[in-house]
Amino acid sequence: MDFGPGYVFVGFFLLVIGTFVVKIVKHGSFKGAMFGASIGRTVGEVSSDRGKLITTLIKVHTLDGSTHDKTVGLEFVAKTIISYQTMPCSLSVAETKKLISLLESAVRGR
Repeated sequence: MDFGPGYVFVGFFLLVIGTFVVKIVKHGSFKGAMFGASIGRTVGEVSSDRGKLITTLIKVHTLDGSTHDKTVGLEFVAKTIISYQTMPCSLSVAETKKLISLLESAVRGR
């Protein structure tokens, strides 16, 4: 049996997909797999008033069972008529407090 480049590509593709499916099962959802921890609850979201063509949201989640000290998940979502893009960001307690401080400083410095 000849294992050419096609078999190697298919094998690699199945390995990548299989790894992601295991993460989805382990963390309970697609978003949980993206964050690397299950989502405890969604605290809330903030929408920007950018325009009618693009909707931008920032969703705040609490994370449970993270392998690191990451306890807060920020999900950045950009939606248009023909696209949907999401980007997860996990933060530790210290990183969250620093972000809060920076946001408060930005509001005060306006």
